[in-house]
Amino acid sequence: MRIGIDIDNCISNFDDVLLEEYLKHDKELRNTGIINEKPYYLTVGMFDWSKEENDEFYYNNIQRIAMSLKPLKDSKEIIDKLKDDGNEIYIISSRDNGEYINPEEMTREWLNKYEIYYDKLILTGKYEKGPVCKENKIDIMIDDSIKNCEDIEANGVKCFIMNTRYNKQETRFERVKEWDEIYSKISKLYKKDNKMCKI
Repeated sequence: MRIGIDIDNCISNFDDVLLEEYLKHDKELRNTGIINEKPYYLTVGMFDWSKEENDEFYYNNIQRIAMSLKPLKDSKEIIDKLKDDGNEIYIISSRDNGEYINPEEMTREWLNKYEIYYDKLILTGKYEKGPVCKENKIDIMIDDSIKNCEDIEANGVKCFIMNTRYNKQETRFERVKEWDEIYSKISKLYKKDNKMCKI
């Protein structure tokens, strides 16, 4: 099988680190703290920051933050197992979105640092993954973005949605919470597909 995997919040702990950074910077601004525990996203309404304050902090720090991320528990080990089982691993990320100075170099450096295996790295703009998955004949995509999952499945590719605090109400996509669960679900799909092929 050809498996597509997003990086942020799927392989890396992006939201956790971003929230820590926002909490630290909020203390420097007004020390108001979190004013909305259930925002659309932490950069949109969790704090009392103006759009200008948010954008200035985010765009001035996102490169540094991205390089400080760490892999989620068992992500590297399960990706290695999927590779050893004969699957192809495509890392598909929306990092080519104007937020980073050199997104491909930065991303390859991070993947190499943590020895994350991949057969191919594809960087897209925001919400452009559906056609990319279709064009590259991806069998399963793992992503945390509701919009990306909508686009991916609209292009005929099955999508697992990685559980985050911001997509918990979403019920249209098969949800996964940890990498052991991802491995189990992919293994079942592989066995089912092989059985169908034999029939």
